[in-house]
Amino acid sequence: MIGTKALLSIVASGLLILAAAHTSASQIHGQGQGKDKKEEKKLEKEARKLAGKAEDAEKQLGRNMVYCILAAHTDVGTAEELKAAYESLTDFPFGQFVAAVLMADRTDIPLADILSKLEEGKSIGQIAKEARVNMGELRRGMGEFRSELARSITNPPTRDCFQATF
Repeated sequence: MIGTKALLSIVASGLLILAAAHTSASQIHGQGQGKDKKEEKKLEKEARKLAGKAEDAEKQLGRNMVYCILAAHTDVGTAEELKAAYESLTDFPFGQFVAAVLMADRTDIPLADILSKLEEGKSIGQIAKEARVNMGELRRGMGEFRSELARSITNPPTRDCFQATF
């Protein structure tokens, strides 16, 4: 039979092991949250850079041409559909709309849902985090499209997709 001291020793050891496991798990969980926050900030930075490049392209090429470029590089909608979606918004930054279109193209989140959350004051990073989207992949996609816009500014498309061709 086990003596009282031995039993207390076993119980105390068990409690110490449980306390150590809990501390370790909470530290690991905290590190994951820090990493998520860092990824969220990187995504938001890339979205701002894309928005700025989209606004540059709008000034240099015209908004319709940016819709054409978006339609050519995404599966979200035609240039006409994208233009109608943007024009339905009230006081919404054009560059942020372009970032939302890219997010809709690279995720399973519908454009209308992204736009409504942005209008509520959420950021691209917050929306991505809530949807458990791979922020690194989304960030790369935004960077690639930003590069495409930069190429289009220096080498403008020769055809306006809004013009009828016969």
